[in-house]
Amino acid sequence: MQELEGMCTSIRPLLEVRLCIYDLLRCTFIQEPTRDFLTTVKNGIIAADFPFTQESESIFQGINQVKDYIHQNDILSETAYNSLHWDYTRLFIGPDELPAPPWESAYCNEERLLFQKETLEVRRAYLKYSFLPVEFGTEADDHLGLELDFMFRLNELALTEMDNKDWELLKQILTDQKLFLEEHLLKWVPALCNDIVNDAQTGFYRGMANLLRGFLTLDLKALNELLGHRGLVDLQCVEGEL
Repeated sequence: MQELEGMCTSIRPLLEVRLCIYDLLRCTFIQEPTRDFLTTVKNGIIAADFPFTQESESIFQGINQVKDYIHQNDILSETAYNSLHWDYTRLFIGPDELPAPPWESAYCNEERLLFQKETLEVRRAYLKYSFLPVEFGTEADDHLGLELDFMFRLNELALTEMDNKDWELLKQILTDQKLFLEEHLLKWVPALCNDIVNDAQTGFYRGMANLLRGFLTLDLKALNELLGHRGLVDLQCVEGEL
């Protein structure tokens, strides 16, 4: 138990940083940018020293691309705001053929059809935690923004269960995050990010795509390290003896 208590002190900062980054990414890709969101980006986490730039070249490149775009454009001006809206629309909404369709099923079957088996598999992962997207029934469950929102919500839950000292549930949440990365996000998002980088008209979305790609790769390593923490490993041993 003392080992698990000590674990809270050592891993809480990482969980809190992960929460912030998943929040940024889900807000970036779930809908067209709002002025409130762009204000937060301009004055908040992008303006500060962003974490993990030393650990990931892709994160370093992406953050610099976003910062350069912000420095060169007043993103709250009508011109820049409209440019960002148009870039998001042409990349992810249409009406023309999408260069970067934001759904897992579009990248996991040759016909790029939506609402395929990948959508149902993602829905099952959501329902395990009673997570039902706001746009349920009208937006495919495997939309990038929804998958990132799911990871954000699981991270919130992990912090809650850490406070509740429910170590078994904490371990299960971290395990399910790892599986969701391996079985879903990392199976298709790198290809999506390549398409965004190649087709985006603004450095903002090129940068966010590089940030997303680098962070998901790094996050899988982080989750492997968290699950390998002595406290959680010892918990597994205790469970095995019961």
